[in-house]
Amino acid sequence: MNLLQVGFSLLGLLWCIGSIAALAALLTWRERAATFAARTRRLLAVVLPCATLLLASVLWTLLHVMLLWGQSGPAVAVR
Repeated sequence: MNLLQVGFSLLGLLWCIGSIAALAALLTWRERAATFAARTRRLLAVVLPCATLLLASVLWTLLHVMLLWGQSGPAVAVR
């Protein structure tokens, strides 16, 4: 375990927390639309594409944090 691994892990954790907070803000913004049609339009045009990107980035981050702490983790961190 070295300081670089810990730093990247904390950065990944911060990214995941920020992504989940952004997803919560998007869902709240969608619910505040005045009509059902506006909520549906916001869902299809903004929330679903952004949620896909945010959740994909969370999975990508978690995968790379797991790779970082694997057998060859210090070599991955230095590259």
